[in-house]
Amino acid sequence: SAPPTAPITSQHVFGSTLVLLSTVLALSPAILTLIYPDYFPPKNIMANRTAWNTILFVLSTIPGALSQIYKHRAMATFAQPVDATVLNFTLSTFSLAFATVVSPLFYSLQGLADVTTDVLVGTDLKVRWWIHLYPSTDISKNTADGISCLLGTLDDAVQRNGYPESAHCDYASGIVFFHVFSIVALHHAIHRICNAGAFKILHRGLSAGIILGVGVMMYYQIFVDNMDYGFLPNSYDITCAVVLVMGSEVYHRVSLEEPSFETKYLEIVDGGDDFE
Repeated sequence: SAPPTAPITSQHVFGSTLVLLSTVLALSPAILTLIYPDYFPPKNIMANRTAWNTILFVLSTIPGALSQIYKHRAMATFAQPVDATVLNFTLSTFSLAFATVVSPLFYSLQGLADVTTDVLVGTDLKVRWWIHLYPSTDISKNTADGISCLLGTLDDAVQRNGYPESAHCDYASGIVFFHVFSIVALHHAIHRICNAGAFKILHRGLSAGIILGVGVMMYYQIFVDNMDYGFLPNSYDITCAVVLVMGSEVYHRVSLEEPSFETKYLEIVDGGDDFE
């Protein structure tokens, strides 16, 4: 039988509202840059391409969010005991297959920005519009070059001049494998924590992860990538991170009812008289 629906309290609604507000705050500098470029002082304004990519990144999370909502709804509707590991592996496999099929359609979005010159300085490419930076017809070549970059065999000339942005393949394999290992380790830790019933630790870890992630990315942007947009955009980033953590804490302060599944067996009717 299907589990009873857990009641949604005003605290859940308020926490969700704070999370949504943090997303709006994070998008504000990008939207204002594109609509009202004179809103920020020249020193604080975002690059046009950075603003577009910020919006594109947020939009790219919508399919994943819808997938999660559908998964939880399906589990609650059909109320069938399932192996969480098998379910997640199946969903990940289909997600990878879907991404592989549709990737040529979105490949060109890597160059989402205005191009002001026909010849890109430092490259051998000639383009007239941003969609020509990464044409879909080059996806096979780009995939092959990506594998060569991962293996450390990509020619230096291709790294420097083959694409609109220079490639850096020196530590590519180590970074990729560390990224994959981190994801696997994180999922394993979440699985162990959930099995132990320590959901408060999981939620505190989520908040700590948000703070750590924002801090590391801001450090990389300002001190490594040398892209400091000034006080206003940076203050927006810090503010939205604080609001996001507050929303997560408020939402998880009230525990949702854990779903449980009870299998109902049909009663066996004695049909012995039918054979007499």
